[in-house]
Amino acid sequence: MSAVDGIATDVTLRIYGASELGVLSQTAPGAAHPRVEYVGGEVFVGLDHRDGNTPVTQGETEGADAGFRDAVRSAISAAGDTPVEGASSLVISEEALAAAVLLDPSRLAGAGLSGAPVAFPYARDRVIIVGADDDTAIAHVLDIAEQLYEAEQPLVSAHPIVLTEDGWAPFPWRERLPELEMRFERVLRLFSVRAYDVQTAALQRPDVHIAPAKIQVLESGVTTTFAAWPQGTATLLPVVDNVIIADPAGTLSVATMAEFLDAAGDAVIRTGLSPARYFVPGDEPDASKA
Repeated sequence: MSAVDGIATDVTLRIYGASELGVLSQTAPGAAHPRVEYVGGEVFVGLDHRDGNTPVTQGETEGADAGFRDAVRSAISAAGDTPVEGASSLVISEEALAAAVLLDPSRLAGAGLSGAPVAFPYARDRVIIVGADDDTAIAHVLDIAEQLYEAEQPLVSAHPIVLTEDGWAPFPWRERLPELEMRFERVLRLFSVRAYDVQTAALQRPDVHIAPAKIQVLESGVTTTFAAWPQGTATLLPVVDNVIIADPAGTLSVATMAEFLDAAGDAVIRTGLSPARYFVPGDEPDASKA
């Protein structure tokens, strides 16, 4: 039975992050792109065929919206029960169950969370839910994020989402937990560098330099990101804190991303890639040397 033939039984829930979908828009565009439902923040949920571990695509579900939604509801039911009774925090390592909770947060009704549920969708096998008022638990969750990054496993999103009356929305951690701001910022940068690594591999082409994003920890302990631009070379540049500019003579200079974009003006174009990149054109060929 296919995912659009009524309520399908051969599919399971699949979690996607915005950065992965951005890469897939390049490697599996159009009809081959996974069909997904938006959850909140940077998180989406789609369906995978159980037999081949392949996504249910936009091409498969074209003109069959009701069938797709039926299949999603069926997959939520098939994910099983969520053991939340009285739990002060949840670490969900089963992807289908985590996706079911994100799509149907009523499953959290019996949990003993301190405050509104906040979901940290770090990886497909590690979605963590704690209470918005549980500062200690949130600090511990940031430790887990760093462990997942160091383990070099596929990541989903560093951006937590909180359950509101209107569904999942970005969790305002800057206002809510200013004492953890530096730690949140570090995790965001770690995850962004990993996302750019995956994107870099997917974008490789001979005529454009795909600049990787790198991590730099300052003496102050602040984690920053940087990328290098070989001046005169056509480049896809990631959004980072600092840009290192290498001129043809080998001289290096550093500018913040904002300074670099201001100096470049209209010559630099923001692309539609996700994670975002800017296209920096190269020098025009010297006709006198042709």
